[in-house]
Amino acid sequence: MNVVEVKDLKKTYNKGKTLAVDGISFTVRKQDIYIFVGPDGAGKSSTLKVIAGVLEYDEGEVRLFGRDIKRESVVERLKDKIAFMPQGLGLNLYHTLSVEENIDFFADLHDIPEDVREKRKELLLKTTGLLPFKDREAGKLSGGMMQKLGICCSLIHTPEIIILDEPTTGVDPVSRRELWKLIYNFVKNEGITAVISTSYLDEAERSTVLSIMKSGKIIATATPEALFEERLTVFEAEGKEVEKAYEVAWKFYKVPRLKGNVLRFVAERDPVELEGLDVTVKQVEPSVEDVFLLKTGLKRVSLKPFFSVDFPVPEDAIVVENVVKKFGSFTAVDNVSFTVKRGEIFGLLGPNGAGKTTLIKVMTGLYNPTSGVCEIAGMKGERIKSVIGYMSQKFSLYADLTVYENLFLWGKIYNLSTDVLKKRIEESLFLVGLEKYRDTIVEDLPLGIKQRLALMCAVIHGPAVLFLDEPTSGVDPAERDAFWQIIRFLAREIGVTIIVTTHYMDEAEYCDRILLMNRGKTIAFGTPSELKKETLKKVGKLYEIRTENPFIDVDKLVSSGFNAVLYGRRIRIYSRVSISAGDLERAGVKVLHIKEAPISMEDVFVYAVRKHESEKS
Repeated sequence: MNVVEVKDLKKTYNKGKTLAVDGISFTVRKQDIYIFVGPDGAGKSSTLKVIAGVLEYDEGEVRLFGRDIKRESVVERLKDKIAFMPQGLGLNLYHTLSVEENIDFFADLHDIPEDVREKRKELLLKTTGLLPFKDREAGKLSGGMMQKLGICCSLIHTPEIIILDEPTTGVDPVSRRELWKLIYNFVKNEGITAVISTSYLDEAERSTVLSIMKSGKIIATATPEALFEERLTVFEAEGKEVEKAYEVAWKFYKVPRLKGNVLRFVAERDPVELEGLDVTVKQVEPSVEDVFLLKTGLKRVSLKPFFSVDFPVPEDAIVVENVVKKFGSFTAVDNVSFTVKRGEIFGLLGPNGAGKTTLIKVMTGLYNPTSGVCEIAGMKGERIKSVIGYMSQKFSLYADLTVYENLFLWGKIYNLSTDVLKKRIEESLFLVGLEKYRDTIVEDLPLGIKQRLALMCAVIHGPAVLFLDEPTSGVDPAERDAFWQIIRFLAREIGVTIIVTTHYMDEAEYCDRILLMNRGKTIAFGTPSELKKETLKKVGKLYEIRTENPFIDVDKLVSSGFNAVLYGRRIRIYSRVSISAGDLERAGVKVLHIKEAPISMEDVFVYAVRKHESEKS
């Protein structure tokens, strides 16, 4: 049965001047998990809003449960079959209402009888783990808990289709896994159909059908398995001369990405051009990200220094000693200490609510610490603000000003002379590809362009230390790569010291060192390679297996005592003893392929956080 049928859909904005969705067609069947991925501005959100019945469209045909939704009366009659959760943490919630009050409000909207509501509410709260927090205000929940509550509110009326616009953006890896388990359970147990957009390509692998969008068009639709039917040869290189290899890769190979100390690229033949360089090259399995970038493209950002740090910075550019920050009786940061070297890219990781943003606000002088000391570029207290740049989670941009006006305003806030500022703005616009947007109002910019502008506003005055708080949240892989090209340049070529928080664990690989927090405390500290080695010592070997139905098989393995988790369409198993396919088949799982796998930073993150949580409980 087809739940959604879309034919030749077109949607424009600005009185027809901006084409958002350009004649796309697709079909969603009952119990599909249909996922859209694509660059910023590809048309994903517009498409989801149209099929949810909350956005009018210009041309084409959209049928939901066999009925044409062009007429408002049809959408009204179908509303109890549809659940829609918009993009953004908690956007469908009332932040001053409690968890339970939010669910009750949505139940009232759908006229659900009280006895039915109470049973449904208890099921949803237990399934999401929110039952102990039912009296907490929604605005005081972590990002992951907000998204779980948003799904509870969307599912309270037992819809037949749930439409989720980037439900895991801004959510930590542990909560992302929990949210996906929740989605699978409702698809499997209640026969719900799910239509989802995401910027995480490991999540795209979890679909039954995947569509890649670009510039308003669908450029590919397939099952995740079918994406790899076309032969794709992917290589990784690492070693002392990996940065030289990166330069060569841009000339000869496709979609080269420098992921920390590892170069990844697609080549149609053996990469003989890398012979003679001090790097080790090996062929690796292709991923959805490789396919995505081949179809959507990757850009090289041509950079040159456009400012210099014009005052001496100590070798320890950042010193944090025994910092504590309390809000009443609640301790948000609990005795944290570390140093960051000049020109280092330092990652600050942790689940939602771990205390990362609070710590950054203490370091930047926005909050006074309850106790402890922060020293930034040799300065303390109010003097810190003159030597830092800060890009917050919610971009510090003025939506009603143009790109140029935002840069000019931020330069003047830091007292740059007009002549210096104008020259620096022109250079920064050119360097990061903003010149064609210079007179565009910020409100009208794609997310990835807003991100680049926010970064330029944070560095226009030439800071010694730059704080980036989840700067790439919600941005597609191509834009994230461009952003990290700029970050590496600022650190390596100009010598800016950078602190970055992120929920994209592949970005953790790009950092020189990492501090992992949970509940305000430091729970792990070191280089990515050190942290991975330490974790492997504790968990033993890591196996990756492929099965016919990984979403069902992972539960079978867990119930049989295996330490198993889902990653994309693969199952990862941690074990201190060797495991064979036969061991897993005795648990009722038919194994298509099994191999030992390298550990990832997501494995490190999930293991460290869960271990700390188990010790606290």
